[in-house]
Amino acid sequence: MTGGRRHPVARVPAVAMLLFAALATAAPEPRPLTNEDVVRMVMRGAHETDVLEAIATRPPLFDLSPEIVDELRKAGVSDRIIEAMRRRQAASGRAGLSSAPAPAAAATPGPDEATAVRRGILALSFEKPVDPRHPSETTAIALKSLPRGTDRMPGEEVGLMSDMAFAVLCLTADHVPDNWDARTPLIGTARHELLLFRPGSGVEKKHGFELLYLEHDERYDVTLAEGGHRIVVAAAGRETGPGTWRVLASDEARVDVVAGRTTLLTVRAGSRLRGSAMTGYAVDSQWKVVEARADGDAAGAPGATATPAATSSGPPS
Repeated sequence: MTGGRRHPVARVPAVAMLLFAALATAAPEPRPLTNEDVVRMVMRGAHETDVLEAIATRPPLFDLSPEIVDELRKAGVSDRIIEAMRRRQAASGRAGLSSAPAPAAAATPGPDEATAVRRGILALSFEKPVDPRHPSETTAIALKSLPRGTDRMPGEEVGLMSDMAFAVLCLTADHVPDNWDARTPLIGTARHELLLFRPGSGVEKKHGFELLYLEHDERYDVTLAEGGHRIVVAAAGRETGPGTWRVLASDEARVDVVAGRTTLLTVRAGSRLRGSAMTGYAVDSQWKVVEARADGDAAGAPGATATPAATSSGPPS
């Protein structure tokens, strides 16, 4: 058509077009990885290599102050993972949560604040060390595998396990943190604060059965606030297949922690496999808190009392 008015065609500057293209193709930066993310992966049973890959590929936003590192270890985060978190934080050039400028000198804390930081030590030990000749008889055990065609004895409900762990819980209601179930790997337990979780097991073969036995240190020290605590000491197993952790044996004691002092808590443990591939099998376990006292005091001294509960083969209630 001639004689008509032409409308000018709007042209987008080349620089703007390049900018639009860059915005359209640029992938968003992954969400920063936090301490809580790492703990959640560990407690859900993620393989260590998967946790290390997440640390290496996501922006870090960690708090690696000494007291927080101690909490990470209590939650079961390995030293290798913690070291990877440190290196990643340093290499990224990002300031960690613990790197914020220190506040100006605070005024003298009031009575409530002073009381809140008063702490003592709960030292947990076993009555007898694991016997290297018969380890399955001197600690807690679980079944890793069994001979083909073997049946459980009546009442034996525990399935096969791939690992074991030593756990310490506090059931005192006002000590249980928010979202407590996201802070513990244990399934089917009462509301609790997880104070210690240490996986570690060995394998012993008996009569065609593969037994897992709990490997544990001679002593574990846990820092606790001054006051009364409802403590559960437990042996846990990781179920073959789903990979979930459940309590296999536990006992409870009420302890009074005194600031600046150590409260000793002693556990008696023993197990045996009963039965055979022909008759069926069952696991008999002894797991009991036998003593709690202040270090240097006689059993039952004030400030270190304990009221053991009946030995349990299931989760604390």
